[in-house]
Amino acid sequence: MGPTLDSVTLVARRNTSRATELLFIAEHSVLPDQLIQKFRTQPDGGTFYDGQTHFEWGNINMLVSGRFHRRARVTRITDKPKYVYHLDRLPQARRVALEEMHSLTHGSISGSLTSSKADALVVDGVGQIFLISFKEIEGQAKLGQVSADTTYGAASLDGGIDDLDVAKLPVPARVSASDTALSAESFQKISIKDQKLAYYKKHHASSWKKYVDERSNAARTNLREFAAKLSSDRVSFLEFVGSALAGSSKESHDFYIVLGNEIIQLHKILDELALPHWSVKTTDASTARKHAVLLTVSDGKSTYVLTRIEQSFEGAKAKVSQTKGIIFHFQQHPQVGLNYKQLLLDLR
Repeated sequence: MGPTLDSVTLVARRNTSRATELLFIAEHSVLPDQLIQKFRTQPDGGTFYDGQTHFEWGNINMLVSGRFHRRARVTRITDKPKYVYHLDRLPQARRVALEEMHSLTHGSISGSLTSSKADALVVDGVGQIFLISFKEIEGQAKLGQVSADTTYGAASLDGGIDDLDVAKLPVPARVSASDTALSAESFQKISIKDQKLAYYKKHHASSWKKYVDERSNAARTNLREFAAKLSSDRVSFLEFVGSALAGSSKESHDFYIVLGNEIIQLHKILDELALPHWSVKTTDASTARKHAVLLTVSDGKSTYVLTRIEQSFEGAKAKVSQTKGIIFHFQQHPQVGLNYKQLLLDLR
């Protein structure tokens, strides 16, 4: 018997996905209502053993503070779970320990948000591993973003501001909030590097604007070259898709995506997209303010927009505290219809 939805008080990420993560975990318990009650009474992190399965979670305060979408559907990935972990905000030291305990590849659940895409880990009675990523079946769910130099096979994106040597900028050794356009509170929260850039943006506005314009123009060229390479090189394309969806676990047969009540093994999707009847194309989707391309795949019958890749420079204005530089956003497009989620569902 699954969780009693009428008794559940949970909150969604934007629509239902985040709350569904907890219901998915509870679905694997023989005492789901008791586990859900534990979620509510131990939102800072806790453990629960129902006589059959060990459960563990980190800080889930954001997930249990509102009302749950009662029509969310959940499913099970195995009938014989031994361990179930909700990984989001589980302390990194604990995630590293779990990698060792369950013989996982180092970094598969303890890496950065870019490299580690799993939201949950399930281990069954014979040690079978299930790494799980949850996607909202409704609403927008982006594939991620790049804010540093990143390579996918022969295709590469040059993000961030690593070409700017902040140490050589004409900035005093000591900078205070009054030297910048930031409030004292915002100034105290940022790194020394961002403090120096805040000074530079205010006192050398024309030089800063020149750098931002040059960096943005170079990023536009980079994005066009990146799109062309993904279209012409299937290996790079598959590397990008796998990395965007699974991070460092892109080659694992144990990585699954949960969409509503559907469980999709990513490796099978990548195997299908490697077949020659699938064509990959990119088209310009720029607006007056943003440079972007659409990455599409087609089997000759249906064409899916895998993602809209949009380039922006974040932190250009003097009143923005964190200067991230060039970021490439991998967005869902269109909101409904033949987007990446429909592709996953159709190929499952």
